[in-house]
Amino acid sequence: MPKEDIDTLVTSAIGILSSCKPFTETQDERIAEISKKLKDMVPGEFYTEITREERQMVASAMEFSRGHWFKCPNGHIYCIGECGGAMEEASCPECGANIGGMNHRLVNDNQLASEMDGARHAAWSEQANLGNYQMDFD
Repeated sequence: MPKEDIDTLVTSAIGILSSCKPFTETQDERIAEISKKLKDMVPGEFYTEITREERQMVASAMEFSRGHWFKCPNGHIYCIGECGGAMEEASCPECGANIGGMNHRLVNDNQLASEMDGARHAAWSEQANLGNYQMDFD
């Protein structure tokens, strides 16, 4: 099988990441594979910050309500699915820091990544839950 060139890998990654369908585990594995190949092909380290528009595209493709995006202590973004409340801890795939949490409580040094979707509070939070109550003060 011929070795993939940089243009082919980048085009493939763009196709996966710009799809309008929900992101799957298979796609995540393919993006990881492409990233590794690109890192092996390009000498030295490289990292390109994604643009605001790209962040909005990612958040939109995941189809979550606001408040599902968080970041580790080193600023690496991750998402909590389902209700948006942390129910397990894991390691950041970028730096190994502890991410997530237990019993809907985020680990102390993680924080909401409002730059992803404009959220002012986590999807599972006291602020979000206040909307579930009707308060009549009359």
